[in-house]
Amino acid sequence: MNGVAGALPIRANVGATLRFVRENWRFAALVAGLGAGAATLIAALGLAAHQLALLTVIASGFVQALVYAAFVAAALYGAGGVRARLLGDGLRVWAAMAVIGFFLFIVFFVLSIPAMIALIAGPLAPYLPDLQSAGEDQAAVLAVMTHFAEANPGALLITMVFFGAVWLLLTSRLYLAAPASIDAKRILTFETWSWTKGVMLRIAAARVMLLLPANVLAGALGYLFGRLLGVDAFAPELAARGSGSAFLAYVFVAHFVSFGLYSSLEAGLSSFMYRGLRPAPVN
Repeated sequence: MNGVAGALPIRANVGATLRFVRENWRFAALVAGLGAGAATLIAALGLAAHQLALLTVIASGFVQALVYAAFVAAALYGAGGVRARLLGDGLRVWAAMAVIGFFLFIVFFVLSIPAMIALIAGPLAPYLPDLQSAGEDQAAVLAVMTHFAEANPGALLITMVFFGAVWLLLTSRLYLAAPASIDAKRILTFETWSWTKGVMLRIAAARVMLLLPANVLAGALGYLFGRLLGVDAFAPELAARGSGSAFLAYVFVAHFVSFGLYSSLEAGLSSFMYRGLRPAPVN
């Protein structure tokens, strides 16, 4: 097994990922465009039939899995053979991400209990009477919580950093699930846990180095385009209720930028790390 720190040079993996995206930028643009088009059609369906909200959420997740699977397969085997295996790869990636998502839900639910107790016993205690008075009035509850956040930025920041760090570390420990599932042609999730033993922090560092700037840039570009269309990226549902065409244009561009800039890099990074950390074949 190659799961040792020496098998995971951060700069080499980041450099290989950047070269992969640069050399395959036409493929990345095509996949991002097709994925963004599918996401836009799903959003349009959601606008036309609100009762299909759950179905559109599932469909959107599957589109993201397909896009991610296409980039992973291209990084592992080359862009030429992606089309023939895309559906199977996408299903495996979607299933693996569903398993990991459920695992993270359980972890965060358990951790949220002591975190909420600590907040209630500490900085949130003075606001409890106001919350009780607000009852089921969502606007009043939001006003109280906004006041709490403004008065206690330190407590809010510590809570966000804690849960963000837990998410980053756990997803880094399971970072090889998607490429492993594609390469093995079967769903692999916790089987990859031992492969990242001893290198979780290096994986997390590489992700922060490469993907944090990409995520910020993709978000900024989507926000700026949304503003040009009169769409607030922080509350796009308001635009959906008004100008549907502007909202759908924003959906397409935001997904195109996110898929092409962020998903391609993340899929490439996980694929190259998988190459270095997967167990050696047994003869």
